[in-house]
Amino acid sequence: MLRSMYSGVAGLKVHQTRMDVIGNNIANV
Repeated sequence: MLRSMYSGVAGLKVHQTRMDVIGNNIANV
C-alpha cells in the first residue's frame, strides 16, 4: 500500500515538473 502511494506521489511530482518545463519553454519563445 505504501509503495503504491509513494509511486503515485512520485508520478505526480514528475508530471508537475514536466508541466513547469513546458511552461518555461513556452514563456521563453
